[in-house]
Amino acid sequence: MSPALQDLLHILKCTDEDLHSAYRVGSRVYGCATEASDSDYCVVRSARSGRSDLVFRPGVNITVHTVDTYQTALNEHSLFALECLYAPPGAVLKQGPQLPFKLNVDILLDRVRKTSESDWRKATKLWEDELDASQKKLYHSIRVLMFARQIIQHGRITNFSEANDVWSEAKESVDWTEFEPLRNQLLDSLFG
Repeated sequence: MSPALQDLLHILKCTDEDLHSAYRVGSRVYGCATEASDSDYCVVRSARSGRSDLVFRPGVNITVHTVDTYQTALNEHSLFALECLYAPPGAVLKQGPQLPFKLNVDILLDRVRKTSESDWRKATKLWEDELDASQKKLYHSIRVLMFARQIIQHGRITNFSEANDVWSEAKESVDWTEFEPLRNQLLDSLFG
């Protein structure tokens, strides 16, 4: 058992049997984490029923699902759930029996469009007042489009670091409009 999984069990006050699966997610998987980055995880409890939850500790953020809430997230093509489903081997801390998932491109595109538009709107609206948070939202709005393109082309996320150049540029940028051409190009490639 990995030290990260042991830490999660300790934080969640549960046993290994209580967890269906556990994944490292976020910047440490994308390859753009800094020393100041939190460690982000998604955990699926073995219990079928219950609600999803968020657990925060200093430097650690955990999204907690039950089997049923995770299955719902997969069915709805939540990109966060799909990142777990397609996680690279080093990000899989524990893997229970695979839950059923059938890719529906229309559902994926609808979900990704809404997520990207929401993040883009927040980024551009708050750019002047909350630059750091806006830069991150801008990056996420483009990253989800890139991940969706990979899923459609390859049936999975094949390159978790694809958007890292966007993040490097966004965190140095003072003008969100310079990212509009890339976003529009991605939107055209997906929604043409």
